[in-house]
Amino acid sequence: MAYVALYRKWRPEKFSDLVGQEHISRTLSSAITSGRIGHAYLFSGPRGTGKTSTAKIFARGLNCEHGPTPEPCGECTACRKIAEGTSLDVFEIDAASNRGIDEIRDLRETVKFAPVDGRYKVYIIDEVHMLTTEAFNALLKTLEEPPEHVVFILATTEAHKVPATIQSRCQRYDFRRIGTQEIETRLAQVAQAMKLTAEPEALALIALQADGGLRDALSLLDQCASLAEAEITAERVRQIMGLVGHEWIYKLTAALAARKAQDALSLLADLLREGKDLKQVLVELALHLRSLMIFQAAGSLGKLDLYDEQEATLQEQAGFFQPEQLMQMLTRLHGAMTEMKWSPQPRIAVEVALLELCRGEVAAASPAAGTIGQQASGQGAASEARLAQLEAQLAQLSAAVAKGAAAAPAAVKPLRQVAARAAAAPVSAARPETAPAAVIDGQGHELWQQLLQTLQQRNKPQILACLQGGGRFAGLGDSHFHIRFSSSLMASLTMRNYRRTLEEILAELAGRPLQLVARGEDLPPAPPSPPKKPSKPEPVPEPGTTHIEVPQEERPPALDAAVQIFGDNIVAVEEEN
Repeated sequence: MAYVALYRKWRPEKFSDLVGQEHISRTLSSAITSGRIGHAYLFSGPRGTGKTSTAKIFARGLNCEHGPTPEPCGECTACRKIAEGTSLDVFEIDAASNRGIDEIRDLRETVKFAPVDGRYKVYIIDEVHMLTTEAFNALLKTLEEPPEHVVFILATTEAHKVPATIQSRCQRYDFRRIGTQEIETRLAQVAQAMKLTAEPEALALIALQADGGLRDALSLLDQCASLAEAEITAERVRQIMGLVGHEWIYKLTAALAARKAQDALSLLADLLREGKDLKQVLVELALHLRSLMIFQAAGSLGKLDLYDEQEATLQEQAGFFQPEQLMQMLTRLHGAMTEMKWSPQPRIAVEVALLELCRGEVAAASPAAGTIGQQASGQGAASEARLAQLEAQLAQLSAAVAKGAAAAPAAVKPLRQVAARAAAAPVSAARPETAPAAVIDGQGHELWQQLLQTLQQRNKPQILACLQGGGRFAGLGDSHFHIRFSSSLMASLTMRNYRRTLEEILAELAGRPLQLVARGEDLPPAPPSPPKKPSKPEPVPEPGTTHIEVPQEERPPALDAAVQIFGDNIVAVEEEN
């Protein structure tokens, strides 16, 4: 007899065999028992979590000779035919290769016929999100009102691609990722039944690499069993799956903590000579750093499905970094993984990432990284000094602008007033006419200081320099926060570019929404009204015409509009006989 893969041989036969999906198996069992059979179901979730297996179990439960029953016998003719895929009442359709409107039209024609052997005709459409828009439209009406003997089961890994009109006509069941511990327990049962000797650490590695999919875990176990000599060991699993291994990752982490770029690059070169994959190196390094981050936060890994490691090692290497460092390092590693997809030389992208981690501005907490910590502190001080210099230059520029506007020639003064008013227009428009009067109090000053500290903590140097360069707290109302600037230019810049960010931070600090109102102290007064135009001399009527004076109250609106355009020289035109 031909060999059957483990994931096929150990496919669940009953609802009780499903791993990690108790909420779904219990609901479907209750539906069969109570006779509340829906006409359409949508199974969504990651790959290898039991969607198709659940659909087949449900079909067997509906058509079993001893049913409908939530516990199909698996021995009657209907159960055996469904399990073997030869039943004439259960149709399994792959939507990835049958995605057109013609296939759905054929399905609509076959739906009309009664079942051949069982009670229900069950259509299992796998990867249903691959159907075209026309195919979905053709399926819509049949899915809404199918014959009483038809049940549709739609399975997909990307439920967001299924139209809402289709989802609204189905009962949706979301399959969750299976936990690492549950997969490990299932693998131990399979290994014992298959008389395979496997180390617990080896099964844990397989369960971790399966990423929540039991089918992938069984496939990996099958692969390791075929290559293992007598026992499935953790080292053998690492070799088969191309894993880097804990020892290499620990050495690489120590090199990053000590800021030894040469050691980090040498370790990477050694791993490549060993045939390891670049992406796998970054993945395992990120998993290790994640374990360190969780260990620092919680003190224990518990049941968090993390990289399987010894607690003593975690405790030692967790002291190498501060929590902020680990988060920044993880962000950089994820960025390097993305860069590798598009880079013609992925190794360069990885080496650049490792060098940045070694030479970054974040200082390590371990004694081995003390020198680098001092360098990072020096870099931080240099950055602060540069920021202060930029703030001083900005203040000088604002003062020069204000002084230049005051000393401008009289002939250009009205033009500069118009420009200043235009620059301050967004500020005036942003301030509502019914704004409450500002109240200067201790709470407002405290909120102002908290705002400046938050901007510094969140690394917003531009906004911080703008506020500290020429701004000061001017008042706090029920719904408004007032800032006064020495220059209307700075006020306009704040309202135009930084208003949303500042209002979000103020809402977090104050616990209520606050609208920012920024005003400049150098707003020019309103320009004088233009002088009245000298009245035109009354025109002399041409020969043959008569000049008419029409009182203002007797003028129709259309005449007023014409007067504004053409002037008030109104002439009566005599009609020709």
